[in-house]
Amino acid sequence: MKPQLESIAHKPTLPPEHITVLGGGQLGSMLCEAAKRMGYRTFCVSSHETDPARRWADHHLIADPGEPATAARVARQSAVVTVEAESIDPAALEAAANASCRVAPSAEVQRTVRDRRLEKLFLRDHGLAVGPFAIAESPKQMNEAAETLLAGGAKKIVAKTARGGYDGKGQRWLHSIEESADVWEALGSTPLVLEAGIDFVAEASVIVARSADGRMTHFPVFQNEHRRGILFQTRMPGDFPPATVAKAIQLGRGTAEALGVVGLLAVEMFILPDGDVFINELAARPHNSGHVTLRAASRSQFEMHIAAICGLPLPEIHIVQPGVMTNLLGDLWAHGEPDFAKVLADGRGMIHLYGKSPRPGRKMGHMIHTAATLAEAVQAANAAFALLQNA
Repeated sequence: MKPQLESIAHKPTLPPEHITVLGGGQLGSMLCEAAKRMGYRTFCVSSHETDPARRWADHHLIADPGEPATAARVARQSAVVTVEAESIDPAALEAAANASCRVAPSAEVQRTVRDRRLEKLFLRDHGLAVGPFAIAESPKQMNEAAETLLAGGAKKIVAKTARGGYDGKGQRWLHSIEESADVWEALGSTPLVLEAGIDFVAEASVIVARSADGRMTHFPVFQNEHRRGILFQTRMPGDFPPATVAKAIQLGRGTAEALGVVGLLAVEMFILPDGDVFINELAARPHNSGHVTLRAASRSQFEMHIAAICGLPLPEIHIVQPGVMTNLLGDLWAHGEPDFAKVLADGRGMIHLYGKSPRPGRKMGHMIHTAATLAEAVQAANAAFALLQNA
């Protein structure tokens, strides 16, 4: 697959032009907020009247954001069209581009990052560090894939649905070939990517902003902690040796260049015991780990996505203060509204709620704590989370 640059003119798109976001969740909401603060008018397309982006979009169309005819219609009223999620059908981006609108990411980029099969093959074919994997599109291939990975030294394998699946959904572990049939059925008898379990010591992510003319900048390397397959906490800067940081940044920027992405590319990574780095997954959009930049960096990831898709300058990003982002899941609402006043009493923290109805495992919002040192920010974040848990 040849990397392709989006067919976007290099002339900047300036305020007060219209920017359309396909998708209305919290990422769409924060993109609309950033765009409005920068002087743009915003248009959001999402499926439900109560979606979070309604609070910041100048115009909110209730429709399927992945439907090509809808995308083409809103593109004719917009200067730029972007997405908040991989669920948006690439055909919708093709339809928007055919309406002579700047579109980022491109349909080709979206097609790659929304399908784990294409994503893994892209990384492998471009010589980008990725762990052992195999593709299974039938029960027979499932057995063969598991056998190949186990024979190659894998002690365990994670099977992931080729499409969909997030926050640990659409995944199952297996430790022997005998389990493959049950895992295939449990995951819906749908195409899978099987990955050898990686013996990592930490998880990280690098977010790169890239313009249509190839200009790039990147955020500091984030250190991530997951619980039950869901991102719990992100720390910036990550506590990694300089050589590992350099490898992660080089890998992130190299991936963005090879993919030809316009906008943000979040590259999730595993840090190995020897300090080496493997890519786990890609997201051509703002990423949960990047929320920490809203308080702790000189530019937020949302500002940089808008700047990149509009062809604006991409300045070097600086850490203003070390920061920690902690996700707030619906489990905290099990006994009613959490007592956020206790958290706000500590001036080092802020709370951002998305305006969604609570349910277990659902991302309801996040906290960001900053301090003079990362250790102080971590202490404040963990103390605040403990208060919410014990309320």
